[in-house]
Amino acid sequence: MLLYWAFRATSALARLVPVRVSYGIARVVGALAYYAWPGGRRRCIDNMRRPAAGNEQLARRYARRSFANYAVYLIDFLRFMGTTPEDLTGRVRFDDWDCLEEQRRGNGIVFVTMHFGNWDLGAAVLALNGFPVAAVADRFPNQRVNELVLGSREHLGMTIIPADRVGPGILRALRRNDIVATLVDIPFSQGGIEVEFFGGTIVVSDGPARIALRAGSSVVAATLPRLGPWSEVVGADLSPVPYEATGDNEHDVKALTQAVFCHLEQLVQRHPDQWYIFRHLWPADAAAEPA
Repeated sequence: MLLYWAFRATSALARLVPVRVSYGIARVVGALAYYAWPGGRRRCIDNMRRPAAGNEQLARRYARRSFANYAVYLIDFLRFMGTTPEDLTGRVRFDDWDCLEEQRRGNGIVFVTMHFGNWDLGAAVLALNGFPVAAVADRFPNQRVNELVLGSREHLGMTIIPADRVGPGILRALRRNDIVATLVDIPFSQGGIEVEFFGGTIVVSDGPARIALRAGSSVVAATLPRLGPWSEVVGADLSPVPYEATGDNEHDVKALTQAVFCHLEQLVQRHPDQWYIFRHLWPADAAAEPA
């Protein structure tokens, strides 16, 4: 109950305070969290060494900015709870809707993104522009908070598919020619599939590739970077991932997953400080972490 009312109160406060003021407070809080959370700081720096090509000073700079940018994202997340679809007009700079429509060939699009920029805003604006969106989302342990957060997303036009019920729901959405949005930068300790990312091996879910191959869907890698540190507006970097199934399903799943991460690597490299990754993604880094 306390957590629920805390969400409601902070959401109302975030909407009352001027945006630039709330962003400024968030950036200070993010900077403090960077120094106060040694484990998260260490893991984020380890991850940022990859796009920084091993440059330690640059990796630390990316990590500090990532903490600050994530705090700003949280402000936007809280403000979504009282936002109407009309309020989102103009919040995403993207005008190539015809190109995106071409990717819908009767079996929908699997949109693959990361904890990057403002991914919630992207799904909402797709729905606002006539593209039905089903977003895969984790549940919150607190039922009332879960209803509040998921309800706010559904209010913006998204259909929410709980992460623990992805199979049938995703297939139904794709067969309606909808867009399915899913996050893939989640490390797997067991199962999953190995791919190369920024010169190292990671283990990630093979689910998006399996679903796309099964449904015959198009696949698009995407990130939504904020256009400025004090801006509510994000851009949309979309990268269609072409593939041709060979009939060898396991080979095709691995090849398509690898292709997706090759495209995401290029997108992350443009704005690495807007990637929020506070867990070890590379098993080699996790193995080297001191106990």
